[in-house]
Amino acid sequence: MKTLHLLSILAIGALTIIGQDATAQKNTTGAFEVGTTTLNIGIGLGRNPYGGGGPGFSYGTGFGVKAAIERGMWQIGPGVLSLGLETGGSFSNANYASDKYHRNILIIAARSAYHFGWNVPKLDTYGGVSAGPGFRSEGYSGNKVHDVVFAPGIFVGASYYFSPNIGVNVEAGYDITQIQGGIIFKLN
Repeated sequence: MKTLHLLSILAIGALTIIGQDATAQKNTTGAFEVGTTTLNIGIGLGRNPYGGGGPGFSYGTGFGVKAAIERGMWQIGPGVLSLGLETGGSFSNANYASDKYHRNILIIAARSAYHFGWNVPKLDTYGGVSAGPGFRSEGYSGNKVHDVVFAPGIFVGASYYFSPNIGVNVEAGYDITQIQGGIIFKLN
């Protein structure tokens, strides 16, 4: 119940921030400006749900999915600082002898990114951080374990818009996914 309460507070806070009108000077040279709201959806290689165990600690090669919404809030130097939310999961499975194993994590996190103000039309490059709760699950030989952990992330990314409101997006780092590709929508 405490986790649900915390998630509600995080979601309401982030939506309040995203919904506010930014009062900083508007950047008109790049693909991401103060007031821009984007939604990206991607799929790729998932993160190790249990961390600290190295690459051999997960079962098989996991995949991950992530969706993120963010809004350009403040002009800082040549770029824009954004705030938003992301959610998704990483899923890893394997079979050893007659046993089936799985390790999964679902994450709901706040995120912030600095979108560099290059003067390249249709291109947005950025780097950022995220933090939120991770809901982990592990199952093996009929046993199941579930827990909630703090799930920080760090990422870099790039979006290229082939139309005014739709483009392709890639992100890499240690976030919900390690590397992903997908589509991005400019909502305003």
